[in-house]
Amino acid sequence: MSAHAAPAPAAAVAGPPTDYIKVLAAQIYVGLVPKVMLNPGAADQAKPNPVELAKYCYKLAEAFQSIEVEANKEAVARTAKYDVQAGDMSSWLK
Repeated sequence: MSAHAAPAPAAAVAGPPTDYIKVLAAQIYVGLVPKVMLNPGAADQAKPNPVELAKYCYKLAEAFQSIEVEANKEAVARTAKYDVQAGDMSSWLK
């Protein structure tokens, strides 16, 4: 059994956005390392510096978070236009 626990899912992280970015970057890094470092088909290619790969994962996580915030704003704006009244719900039961 491994002494290291898997990172928490990004959706379960509560706290400042920097915690979210940190967890998301870690998940991206864990997903990329086997593909980049252990890819037998790319044995002739130079392996990236792990520190540079981690920096890249942070940039990807920040980009993802900025797009996610923008998408959430658009979704909230769309749903704010709906005005459901109690009378509307009674017609759903028919």
